[in-house]
Amino acid sequence: MVKVRDVMTKNVPHVDAAASVLEASKAMNQAHRRWTGAVVLQSGTPVGMVTERSLLRRFIDLNKRPQDVKVDEVMAPLLKISADAPASDAIKKMLQHSFTRLSVFDNDKLVGWVTLTDIARLSSKEGIIDMLRGQSKSASDFEALCPSCRSGVLVRVTQGGGKILRWQCPKCGYEE
Repeated sequence: MVKVRDVMTKNVPHVDAAASVLEASKAMNQAHRRWTGAVVLQSGTPVGMVTERSLLRRFIDLNKRPQDVKVDEVMAPLLKISADAPASDAIKKMLQHSFTRLSVFDNDKLVGWVTLTDIARLSSKEGIIDMLRGQSKSASDFEALCPSCRSGVLVRVTQGGGKILRWQCPKCGYEE
């Protein structure tokens, strides 16, 4: 079973909650690597994330200059996952909450984040689908929101021996 720690990104950028959106944008656009987000710290404790998406959804609507808006005004919530959790749990959590990244913690310490891109690098689309279909113990506990209608919960369609053939949304008919 692949764990979150096996696919996560380490050494992610961080900014202080009192920093401006301009400062956060500069931190995300470092010369050696362009980041799509940064962890927001308050007194050294992770309290949220600022991402390209949160900037588009929250900052733009304020109609203010980037140097006049503090990061804590536009940050997104911090969704946590354990470094030892299965990667399939990370996918499930991202789908359930419509997030593209989760903060990875080892006990109470932030050790990185895991993104959809990190998981996509893990294997092909078919490999990820197989992981979700879960011919493993966790398949019976798997519950995911439909990626099409975002309101239905995918249900298993099985074959005689209990083998999962596909997942289907009873609300919109989406199949995976």
